[in-house]
Amino acid sequence: MHSELRNIEEKLKKSENQWHWHVAQAISEVPRGYLATYGAIAEVVNQDYHLNIGARNVAWLRKKLYSLLSHNTKVPLHRIAKEGDVESLGDSETTKMYNDRLREEEGSLANPKWWHPQ
Repeated sequence: MHSELRNIEEKLKKSENQWHWHVAQAISEVPRGYLATYGAIAEVVNQDYHLNIGARNVAWLRKKLYSLLSHNTKVPLHRIAKEGDVESLGDSETTKMYNDRLREEEGSLANPKWWHPQ
């Protein structure tokens, strides 16, 4: 687990919806060089914790995590994308800039590999 997640762990665990913590953990497990869809993250969390969250919940939380952690976070929020949206076209200009740079460094911008949970 990323140390930044540990710093906000209590805040996420004590939130009204504990699924926030589970989603943050799932995001941190997406491997370098891969992208995961919001739906894939929701699928993992639903399966592992018997929840019923959707891709929109994951998208909302990703945006919230950017505000809690900043765009310079080591938590791989840039590895989560709308299916087929490798270039972050649906994100804010600032988020797009960070995501594009990090995805380029990891090779997932030019050659996207989509992570699918087992």
